[in-house]
This record gives sequence, C-alpha cells and structure tokens, in this order.
Amino acid sequence: MTGRTSAPAAPGLRSDLDALQGAWESVAGPRQARLLVAGRKFSFEFVGGAIYIGTLDLADGPIAGMDMHVEEGPPDHRGTSPCIYQLDGGVLRWCPGRPNSGKRPSRFPDVDDSRYLSLVFRRVRVPRR
Repeated sequence: MTGRTSAPAAPGLRSDLDALQGAWESVAGPRQARLLVAGRKFSFEFVGGAIYIGTLDLADGPIAGMDMHVEEGPPDHRGTSPCIYQLDGGVLRWCPGRPNSGKRPSRFPDVDDSRYLSLVFRRVRVPRR
C-alpha cells in the first residue's frame, strides 16, 4: 500500500485528480451511489443510506490506486479504505478494499460479484444556464 502523501502529486496522478473533480453517479454495481470530489475532499453516498466524507490520495501502481481517508460516516468504516480505480473519459470504475486492511484489490471484480463493492460511475453533467 502506498502511504499518505503531502507532497505534490506526480504529473499522471495530478491529471487523474483533475479528471476526478465533480459529481458522479453509479450506473452499474450492487448498490446505487453518488460520489462528489472537490480538490482532495470527497463525499460518497449510498442512495437512501450512509454518507462518507473525507480526503483522498492517489497512488501509482500496476493498477491505479486511491486511498480514501474516511473521517465522517459509520464508525466501522472510518479510517483508510485502499481502493482501485480506472478513468475512461466520463466513466469511473471503482472498487474499495476493506477499511483499514492495508490491502488494495489487485484487480476489478465483476460488478455482479457480491463479495465486492465494485461500481461503475458516470460523470454528472450540470446544465449550463
């Protein structure tokens, strides 16, 4: 697992962080969810359920990594969730590891695999006035 960094992100990670900015809604996976990223801060909501708030750090590796530091939300999910992600334009594929496990998933499971919370998000476009 890559540790939490306070130094500026590497160029590739910086562009990913820029691309993650904004609102996302899940379009595939076991639960409906929304994700909002503003700078390094995030809010993650299960529609009709729990809300998680915290900060995130991106990590290099064989598969893109994201450490989500949950500061507000259900007590058993606070701490760091090591995640993997893949960005493809306005589509974000995302899968977390167990909170505070220090173990990031090594691959993307199928979105229908009930052992994992694997979600696919689409960017929410806000209409311009």
